[in-house]
Amino acid sequence: MGKMLTNFVYLRLLDLNGCDVTSLPDALGDLICLRYLDMSYTPIDMLPRRASGLVSLQTLNLIGCHNLRYLPPLGKMNCLRGCLGVRCLKKIAPMKKNCEGFRDGHLSALEQLNLYGKLNLTHLKEVWNAVEAKTAGLMMKENLDSLGLYWETYQRSSQDVDKSLGIVPKRREASMVVEFLSSAVAGTSRPFFLSAIKQPNCDEEILNSLQPPKNMKKLVINGYPGIRFAAWALPEYVIAVEIANCQNCRHLPALGNLLRLKTLYLHGMHGVRSIGTEFYGDGADIRFSSLEELTLSEFPNLEEWSSTNSENSFPSLRKLTVKRCPKLAHIPSPQSLQHLELQDCIPTLTSVGSLSLLSVLVLENIPGLLTLPGGFIASACLSSLKILSCPKLRSLPLQIGNLTALKSLTIQWCEELFSLPQTLQNLKALESLEISNCHSIISMPDGWIGGLSLLRTLSIESCTNLTSLSSSLEKLALLEHLTIMFFPHLGSFPEGVQHLSSLRSLILLGNPWFDSLPEGLQNVGTLHCLKIGSCPNLTALPEWFEGLDSLRSLTISDCPGLQLLPPGFKILTKLQHLSIQECPELDERCKQGSGEDWMKIAHVPHKFIGPPQARQSGEASTSGS
Repeated sequence: MGKMLTNFVYLRLLDLNGCDVTSLPDALGDLICLRYLDMSYTPIDMLPRRASGLVSLQTLNLIGCHNLRYLPPLGKMNCLRGCLGVRCLKKIAPMKKNCEGFRDGHLSALEQLNLYGKLNLTHLKEVWNAVEAKTAGLMMKENLDSLGLYWETYQRSSQDVDKSLGIVPKRREASMVVEFLSSAVAGTSRPFFLSAIKQPNCDEEILNSLQPPKNMKKLVINGYPGIRFAAWALPEYVIAVEIANCQNCRHLPALGNLLRLKTLYLHGMHGVRSIGTEFYGDGADIRFSSLEELTLSEFPNLEEWSSTNSENSFPSLRKLTVKRCPKLAHIPSPQSLQHLELQDCIPTLTSVGSLSLLSVLVLENIPGLLTLPGGFIASACLSSLKILSCPKLRSLPLQIGNLTALKSLTIQWCEELFSLPQTLQNLKALESLEISNCHSIISMPDGWIGGLSLLRTLSIESCTNLTSLSSSLEKLALLEHLTIMFFPHLGSFPEGVQHLSSLRSLILLGNPWFDSLPEGLQNVGTLHCLKIGSCPNLTALPEWFEGLDSLRSLTISDCPGLQLLPPGFKILTKLQHLSIQECPELDERCKQGSGEDWMKIAHVPHKFIGPPQARQSGEASTSGS
């Protein structure tokens, strides 16, 4: 390989991912133009010393190199932006000393590195000695913006908010992420300290020894197995904290005193039974003074969230998410709250106060929810409301009609919801309405669509006992998307379809009563997408179907009674996608070349004709060559 590399001195990218390469020649160092080197998942055990001459290298990928034992000095690689394995994202700063390898993964290998930006330490469960942890010298690394402490492997956080919070590398300086793979670097699973048995409270001592620098902006603690958190004070400048999967911890750390904290994510804390005064902290008149977003999830044993300091807490909180806390009966409700999401928790919501600024409300799988508390529907700002999987919800209050700013309403899987209020028609600003899998609803209120003149999306699905929509569509001049699915007892299609002058998409699935397209549809010149499925009584498409000259996509499935396409079908020159499945007679007539209707569809660029299994095997016609 050395001779080959000498012939490509201007090479900029070298990708050896997954190759059976155990070493690289010294000639690698002559590739002064090389910018990207990928050695991931190879058995390589070292990089040649001359690799330090790769002065243009920007990305070095060493992920999965478990045999790697030696790295050359990296101090000359001033352009390095990404180093994975020893993972450095963005740009690596000049180091005070050369990194001659990681000594089988000891944390002390980080001691002399002048790190910038973002640092993640993984596999900390292998660290058995607090003294060794302290040699990493994290507290002295004042140029770190973000620190992640992982007792297992590193996974990109769903709450990675670096960009949104403005955590960026310092100007004129480099930013670095080190994903420290501890004992895995040497390709061994043995503990790399001599201690044979881990001492009690050792994890707490290790965490204490990993004290972050005071200027840091983001802290992640994931998988920490100790009972108590560290005794060190959290960095005063931190603006984002994530604590996850610390299942043995019984209390949360004192976070309320962090004056700059904006985002807090807490997940997987099985040992926490109550959130009390220790969470709010002491010494501050206002707790969580800057906190804007708080997520609390997977606290299966949490029973109490103390409101002792609620009057002076969370004055800036805008978004609160509480998920999978089945025993929690009370949550704080600061007046500043704009977005509230509750899932798999809170059997009763009577404790929620008035939320006058609330604009987004999501209620999902709330077993004890019988109706919406007044505090939720008193907000004149509420613009989005989702009620999902609330099996005991029987009705919505009449006051829902007072939500004059509501733009989106979604109700799904509320099996005991038997009616919708007449005041639904007062939602003048509503643009999207979705109702599905509410099997107890028999009919819609009279004139319910009358006031929804701004509606753009209407989807009513799987309300299997619904017998009538009881209204005309004539007021919905702005409606763009209409879906009517799985209504075995619905008598007929709603009237007034000819007034849908903006309709672009129409979906009709699982409606056995449906035997023909509504006549008024021929006057809708904006229709782009039409889907018809599971309509056994549909026997023909009307002759005026050729008038839908804006149609671009047509899907017909499971309509065994449909026998042929109308004569003018070939006039639909804008049609780009055609799918016909599980329509036996129509399938045969549209067979490529030999079918009687083939010439009607030959002009369509993308088409699929045939049963679903044929699509997987590639036997069906998919082009009109």
